[in-house]
Amino acid sequence: MWNKIFHNARVLSTLQQCAVLAVVAIAFYMLVTNASANLDALGIASGFDFLHERAGYAISFQLIDYSPDDTYLRAYAVGLLNTLLVSVLSIVLATIIGVFLGVCRVSENWLLGRLSHLAVEFLRNVPLIVHLIWWYGLMLALPNVRQAISFNDVGYLSNRGLTLAWASDGSLVGWGLVCVIGGAVLGYALMARHRAHLPWKGFGPPIWPAMLTGAIAIPLVVYLITGTSWQWDVPVLRGFGLKGGITLTPELLALWLALSFYSASYIAEIVRGSIQSVSRGQYEAASALGFSEMPTMLRLIVPQAIYPMVPQVTSTYLNITKNSSLGVVVGYMELVSATGGTTLNQTGQAIECIALVMATYCVISLITSLLMNIYNYRISLRTHG
Repeated sequence: MWNKIFHNARVLSTLQQCAVLAVVAIAFYMLVTNASANLDALGIASGFDFLHERAGYAISFQLIDYSPDDTYLRAYAVGLLNTLLVSVLSIVLATIIGVFLGVCRVSENWLLGRLSHLAVEFLRNVPLIVHLIWWYGLMLALPNVRQAISFNDVGYLSNRGLTLAWASDGSLVGWGLVCVIGGAVLGYALMARHRAHLPWKGFGPPIWPAMLTGAIAIPLVVYLITGTSWQWDVPVLRGFGLKGGITLTPELLALWLALSFYSASYIAEIVRGSIQSVSRGQYEAASALGFSEMPTMLRLIVPQAIYPMVPQVTSTYLNITKNSSLGVVVGYMELVSATGGTTLNQTGQAIECIALVMATYCVISLITSLLMNIYNYRISLRTHG
């Protein structure tokens, strides 16, 4: 009986994984115990109790209320939100630019293909930190506040950043965002169900108009039902600065644009390779049925190219999140700059601060990978099912 069990491949694989896990757990326990004993011997306190102490340092840009009198834990939350903000913004913009450049790379237009090729090669062969410094220098070279570039008096661009009109009640923005996302998801679900019953797969109406309609209609319906009063806080030039609205600092803009354009070059190559992996017969079949180049590309070729594209794009998204730590170079207070930098220097809790930063990045990466894997699984069912 035992001989049969130990010759089972699944049982052996499980035992091997358990053994490796046990070795790792023992090694981690010994490391933590040894570090704790050494810290106690040196009279250095260990643990995360310091997170409830007064931070004592300012953060120039924050999405939630924060002051130097708040705790280190609050400063960690502000840094985390700043990291998530620049990561999400960069992922969205990099995807748009990357897909555009990637599609242009395979265009039959000679000039468009060569120009996009030059753009991709330039963007990806310049180090990210050079991109960051260049964009930051460009932000600082903008006109001063009194000579700021005006966008119809609801936004101003200057060397102090981009100031935009914002809701007077900031909490409404969060609920409004929830309604927008819910409306977009509802529009996607309804259109996807409609497309599933069409005889021609891949040549039905596009989904994005339904998502856009839902994203606009649902917030309007909620607004009319609840009778919520939405008032805009429009920036006004007063003295030597702008009062009102929300300001995206030069550091945030520089990091956002640097991450977006640098990562877009890699996404463009992923898109190009995935599109070229689709059989040439697909183009010929669409042409035989009378479809022009653009509908063929957008509704037939690109949907088939998404499946091999997702795993590689996921790696790029993870790199964007991790590379956001370069915000410390230009003074953008994200997770590493706040908890891994200022908090660490003031408290001396190096192990705890770095462990907290590492764990946070690990969780963000795992969640991103999980969401992309779920999407890839759904694509695989639709493509190969």
